[in-house]
Amino acid sequence: MEALRQMSLLSCLHLCENNLRFERVSNKIGIIYPQLLHAMLKEAFRIGSRIISQYINRILPFASQPKGWYHCTMVPYFLNIIFDRGRPTGMFGRCNALLGNLQLPIFLCTRSHCGGASRAYSLLVSDHQRGHFNGCLYRVVDDGGTFTSGADVRKLCQEGHLDEALKVMESMDLQGLPISRDNAYYLLQGCTKKEDISAGRRVYSLMMNSGLDSVSALSDHLIRLFALGGKLKEANEVFWKVSEPSVFTWSAIISANSKLGQGDKALDLYRRMQASGVKSNSYIYVAVLNACARTQALSQGKLIHEKIIKSGFHLDMVVGNALVDMYSKCGSLEDARKVFNALPNRDIVSWNTMIRGYSQNGYGQEVLRMYATMQQSAGIKLDNITYASILKACSSMADLGKGRQIHAQMVRSGIKIDTVIRNTLIDMYGRCGSLQEALKEFQKLPNPDIVSWNSMIAAYVLHEHAHDALRLYEEMLQTGAKPDSITFASILKACGETAAIGQGRRIHAQAVRVSLHLDSLVGTTLVDMYARCGSLDEARQVFDRLPNRGVVSWGAMIAGYARVGDCRLAQQCLEDMQAQGLKPDKVIFISILAACSHKGLVEEGKGYFKSMSEHYGISPGIEHYSCMVDLLGRAGKLDEAEHLLQTMPMSPDIVGWGSLLTACKTYGDVERGRRCFDELMKLDSRKASGYVLMANIYADAHMWTDAYRIEYLRRSAGAWKKPARAWIEVNNKVHGFLVGDKSHPQTDSIYSQLKRLSCKMKEQGYIPKIDSILKQVSDEDKEDSLCGHVEKLAIAFGLLSTPQGTTIRAAKNLRVCTDCHTATKIISKLENREIVIRDAYRLHHFKDGACSCEDFY
Repeated sequence: MEALRQMSLLSCLHLCENNLRFERVSNKIGIIYPQLLHAMLKEAFRIGSRIISQYINRILPFASQPKGWYHCTMVPYFLNIIFDRGRPTGMFGRCNALLGNLQLPIFLCTRSHCGGASRAYSLLVSDHQRGHFNGCLYRVVDDGGTFTSGADVRKLCQEGHLDEALKVMESMDLQGLPISRDNAYYLLQGCTKKEDISAGRRVYSLMMNSGLDSVSALSDHLIRLFALGGKLKEANEVFWKVSEPSVFTWSAIISANSKLGQGDKALDLYRRMQASGVKSNSYIYVAVLNACARTQALSQGKLIHEKIIKSGFHLDMVVGNALVDMYSKCGSLEDARKVFNALPNRDIVSWNTMIRGYSQNGYGQEVLRMYATMQQSAGIKLDNITYASILKACSSMADLGKGRQIHAQMVRSGIKIDTVIRNTLIDMYGRCGSLQEALKEFQKLPNPDIVSWNSMIAAYVLHEHAHDALRLYEEMLQTGAKPDSITFASILKACGETAAIGQGRRIHAQAVRVSLHLDSLVGTTLVDMYARCGSLDEARQVFDRLPNRGVVSWGAMIAGYARVGDCRLAQQCLEDMQAQGLKPDKVIFISILAACSHKGLVEEGKGYFKSMSEHYGISPGIEHYSCMVDLLGRAGKLDEAEHLLQTMPMSPDIVGWGSLLTACKTYGDVERGRRCFDELMKLDSRKASGYVLMANIYADAHMWTDAYRIEYLRRSAGAWKKPARAWIEVNNKVHGFLVGDKSHPQTDSIYSQLKRLSCKMKEQGYIPKIDSILKQVSDEDKEDSLCGHVEKLAIAFGLLSTPQGTTIRAAKNLRVCTDCHTATKIISKLENREIVIRDAYRLHHFKDGACSCEDFY
């Protein structure tokens, strides 16, 4: 090597040319040749560019020969020297021809002061050559930096320097250099890793400029990235530009549409894929089964199941799990279990999917049986998903004891109780009525998420602790947590339950500020809240502004009219709903029948009951039969009501017999009342309402021995009465009262007000109904007991705390009693106040000594 370096430059060039011309270059010289030429070219600048021109002219004819690649690899060295000396020559055009055939990495050193980078771009870019450069040239670093290879793009992306890699690619794009497939792939991987949608858009722009937007392999990743960010429109746009979608492209777009709520579109894409001749694989089947599950397309799912069996994918565990999930979500648990049992290998996902299916469809006992089987199965270790489904089953069954056992088992097993499991525990304890345990789990969370807050608020609302729900909601806002549609739905329900219309209006305004007031769930709950508070005008205003009024929204409005006994407007709503192409469901018919019941419209009620099956194809359920019994009973048609109970296609429940027993009390039918009471005892001897009604029937008939006997039976059975509660809102604060409550700060003033009212009412002919009080006390004590009824406490507090002329709104968790109903009518006239009381069954609007129910309640 040293001897060769000492030879004259022209002699070396001549020697190399001759060796190449006659293909006598040995392997040894071939290895040395590039290094030798690099050294010679450096020396050549001292002689002049003529020698370099001679070299280029001589090697071009051999560029396509087997040994020609040695010369091709020398061109970058040649360019390095030109740019390094700052003396670009006019030979770029000649080099272009050579570089056009080059398939190897190129390395160029540049100096910013000589503009070498821009000249390199000009040299290397031309339209007909874009397909020859595999992205090897991508980065320029001035002051002696280097263009580096595609591997560096990957490294930058893997190390999290996605923005730097993108800026380099965009700089190249501005100079007209194309982006390669490899670099686009690395960039898309970096975008997906960071879930960076905006970066993905930048990569897509580069792809379009380089003509890569139709490449299936790259579009797969871009579709998944946009789907990850919920950008379905952009994902679809990417897909439709792909010239020949692969099975993976189809899988990506079908999955995207399915996951983002467009199940029908996903199924349509699957049909298009079949028509295009692309064969399904396991990914396609999983994606399309998920679409069937989300759209409840059971029949379509069964057809796909047949194709899966024919193609042999039914033995694939992932596909099998997707089948179990599809059947479960479509409510076909029998088919789901068949697929589950037929799986040759079942993993934890298989078990979890089947258990979740049973849990979501209300098969709690089956969940517990599968849980026991899992514990005995070798190789199956229960995880958080398993326990979450089991705890939800305990919630649906309201089985507090079993829920506690599962919780203890989790602790013993060392399961990490993360936020998801903690939220499920809050929900389970809350639904089972153990608010203290629910609160304990909630307080263990260092940073409750919105699901945590929602679960705890919902627990309070469910068990009539509305004031606690409102307090917790305010606490949530102070932490900076943002309420979602579920939060608003729960807290607005609390406002409706307590007739807290002021709080409801304030929360309504908050929903408007975050643009959730037009959400279907929130909007429907607002309608219900205003209706429960007795403001039907505001309820209707909200309803009319809803952009999408579905069956549930119409049902809320109809129920509002039914609650105040406005059967005409309820019927008008039903007609308007049908005019818009919507069919009433079972819930709406319950409201319509209740409206007829509250107004005593027997024939209209019978007509609606009959039309359910004849015109709408809805089989009346036990709730509808109970409504009919209530309708007939209120109208005094006790024989017909009892006959309906005895001949209905299903066994009557507590509600049906309870409705008839209530009618027996209203009309003083002791014998029929006894029969109803006996039936109630057969169904549930620990239900207090039956004892109370029967005892009152005996008391009204002055059959005191029997009345005391029933009271004794109630106590012996441990059938304790549900405590009566009432709420009233004053100055945006909800005040709660219990029977005989003396815990309120203004207790003395409240009872003094009631005594004053009692004296004035007696002057108007009011006679306290003390016969229903079975305690062995004096009549005076019985009258004092009546004064302690919760609705009277709430009304007295409202009179004390609000200006004259203000409407008083209160709510009660039970039916308003006869004595309180009579007293409230008189108070409304004496105090010249409108009083609105919503009890468990309907809304009463008292004004000028009369009630909107016309004493038909």
